[in-house]
Amino acid sequence: MKCYSIGIDFGTEEARAMLVDMDGNIIRNAGFQYPHGVMTEYLPDGTRLGPGFALQHPRDYTEALEHLMRELFAGSWELAERVIGIGVDFTQCTMMPVDEKGMPLCFHEEFRSNPYAYVKLWKHHGAQRQAEKLTVTARKREEAFLSFCGGEIYAETMFPKMLETLEQAPKVYHRAEKFVELADWIPFWLTGSGKRSKSIAGCAALWNPSDGYPSGEYLEEAAAGFGSAAEKKLTGELVDVGAPVGYLTAKRARQYGLPAGIPVAAGLGDCQAAFVGAGLSEEGVLLSVMGTSSCDMLVYPQGIGIPGLYGVSADSMLPGMYGYEAGQATMGDLFGWFVKNWVPGDYMRKAEESGINIFDYLNGLAEAAGPLQSGLLALDWWNGNRSVLLDTDLSGMILGMHMGTRCEDVYRALAEALAFGKRRIIEQFKQYGIQVTKMYATGGVASKNPFLMQVFSDIMGIPVLISGVENGSCVGSAIYGASAAGKKSGGYDSLKEAAEAMGGKVSRVHMPEKRYRTHYDILYEEYRKLYHYFGRENQIMKRLKKQTERGEED
Repeated sequence: MKCYSIGIDFGTEEARAMLVDMDGNIIRNAGFQYPHGVMTEYLPDGTRLGPGFALQHPRDYTEALEHLMRELFAGSWELAERVIGIGVDFTQCTMMPVDEKGMPLCFHEEFRSNPYAYVKLWKHHGAQRQAEKLTVTARKREEAFLSFCGGEIYAETMFPKMLETLEQAPKVYHRAEKFVELADWIPFWLTGSGKRSKSIAGCAALWNPSDGYPSGEYLEEAAAGFGSAAEKKLTGELVDVGAPVGYLTAKRARQYGLPAGIPVAAGLGDCQAAFVGAGLSEEGVLLSVMGTSSCDMLVYPQGIGIPGLYGVSADSMLPGMYGYEAGQATMGDLFGWFVKNWVPGDYMRKAEESGINIFDYLNGLAEAAGPLQSGLLALDWWNGNRSVLLDTDLSGMILGMHMGTRCEDVYRALAEALAFGKRRIIEQFKQYGIQVTKMYATGGVASKNPFLMQVFSDIMGIPVLISGVENGSCVGSAIYGASAAGKKSGGYDSLKEAAEAMGGKVSRVHMPEKRYRTHYDILYEEYRKLYHYFGRENQIMKRLKKQTERGEED
């Protein structure tokens, strides 16, 4: 009898689910758009949000689960009887406070209008000041964990977001029984188990197998009253990736039309899931998950502290291997912003008349122009810098515009800026002894924009292989679900075996064009100068951002 695993991927704007067999064939898939979306200006009751907020409503996730299961098995409920495992991934670090029963505090009437009781999405950037405070204290104390989070504590991670809540909404902080990442909360919702994932703890909460979470002494020195944050607010047994945190309860089984007792694998970040979803288990290969932002993953046998990386975590993707995570805080959303605000109506009309979308139209114009004509150079920090500067307050820039600059010139400059940013990340790995020989790319941007992927290959000077599965995170989660089930139930006893059997195949390969190499090497050196000057020496971007925030408050 054929067996199946369910992979559920919670993204920034929507949730997706796939039913996958043990050979990696996608039998069915489903999607669900979050009704509340990303809340950046108002809560559902009209409460206004300040600058930097990016919140979500947890009810969107529970509704997503019901919708996805109905869509996945509609008309074929006999397939549900053959499900042997469930895996879950989530954007990271997306977190929220919960009560003693594990329910979100925003479900309580008293906190309905308090933004700090809601889900803080990964790109919530209100905790930069807290991140800086935690970093300064860690450096002063020479905390060992700093070498494994790039030398700076990033504002998108767990402790800055928790500290922000303590300082801005102490009532919410003290009422919270726990703070949980949603990659841990969804398995709790399905199983009732309070266990947490080692991958999640390591990637977003500074945990490591030798020392655990940061000490209470350090946290208290960073902020009075914060010393018990790890001990009291992050409780729960930690579970290895690929192992079950619990089993589907009878209540959820009835709700979703599934058999009770299905093992649910420890949750993990969407990019970690995508690594095995692409069928990867070898070192020297970088996986870039390209969606709204981009997240870069690789594995290596040793743990090396590399400055500027988002995180280095033991066993975060594969047991026995260290997972390295870097990335760029903008990718697909940069092009979405550009099309919305920069593209003339005439271009839109011509694209429509040609029967193609605006991105394909722009790609054609930019490709015809080539990389030598625009005279533009851009920085890719429209949503801050994730690696290697770890600074959410930085912003974008385009240099060299003149009266003859065209829309497609700017479009190409932005594409090249993203590729230069990726090259800078690969350069950082190389500097610390980790060679990257090729890059796999997955996600909507990678599969839909071959022009951009060719630019990446040309600028980085390495092959770019496009995963045959558009949503590698979903397939990866299904692989973790198959591992949680084990061979006796029809799955696999090792993640490596499951990844090799179920992981996605390559659909397209981009090789670097040698004719552009010299030009791009020269341009990259200019990019590095701008990178260092505006990222380290001149604080004008931060000063301008503060002026903007003051203006919004007024």
